[in-house]
Amino acid sequence: MKTKQNNKKFIYKNDQILNHEDALISIDERGFLFGDGLFETCRFLNQKIINFEAHLARIKIGLLSLKLNANIQNIESKCYNLITKNNLQDGIIRISISRGIGSKGYLPTNETPNLIIIQTKELPTTPKKINLMVCEINPPPFKFKSANSLQYVLAKISAQENNFFDSIMLDKKGYICETSSANIFWIKDKIIYTPSDDCEIVLGTIRSALIELKSLQIKCGKFKISDLENADEVFITNSSSLIIPIDKIAFRDKKSSHNINYKKILVKKVIKLLKIRFGLI
Repeated sequence: MKTKQNNKKFIYKNDQILNHEDALISIDERGFLFGDGLFETCRFLNQKIINFEAHLARIKIGLLSLKLNANIQNIESKCYNLITKNNLQDGIIRISISRGIGSKGYLPTNETPNLIIIQTKELPTTPKKINLMVCEINPPPFKFKSANSLQYVLAKISAQENNFFDSIMLDKKGYICETSSANIFWIKDKIIYTPSDDCEIVLGTIRSALIELKSLQIKCGKFKISDLENADEVFITNSSSLIIPIDKIAFRDKKSSHNINYKKILVKKVIKLLKIRFGLI
């Protein structure tokens, strides 16, 4: 059950809790100027953040990759303080980290500390029918959620313009990677497949949790779009919605356009196992 937010929603700006409307940032902030930073989104249910350790690990990977030295020592306790302050039971925590202020062109000068913003958001609404399309936009090489997310933005816009929920993104060699907002899995003959870590994908926390389940037979690798065309079932995963079964995918090329409808039988078992893993049932 979703709880409505207070009239005044609070956020963390570094170590300060502020009213949302008072949380101003400088126009010289590098996260604004260059997308120089990263972000993380976490789902919480009954005021408990799901799988926070995995999110924290991915933040650390991002900080190391971007050569950022942000102080995240108390970030989990801040998240819980904010959930309580905003009087929420279920929702999303978003953590945004920017390098701060100070630039000589692209070169950072580190004149000020990094900026960390923590905010709560309502759960996204998901349509009853989830349809995907294949787009021509390649994903970025980051394994974490970079603040510079233009490829994902354009892929999502492309899906919306064509009346689809999301776009499937391929790399330059035509291998399946991910959608603009989720990792992708498919089932063929009761075996689950997903792109491997060395593909151009964000290393999703729900994806990792599924791969770690010994009760599931999951094969990771590099796959072409024909593997999706031959699949029995398809689903996508992210921290906001956990697992979303796919109803239909539209495959397009220069000569043809066709749709494939998918079953949703074994994916229900996967959803149940994941919920058991996180103590949700």
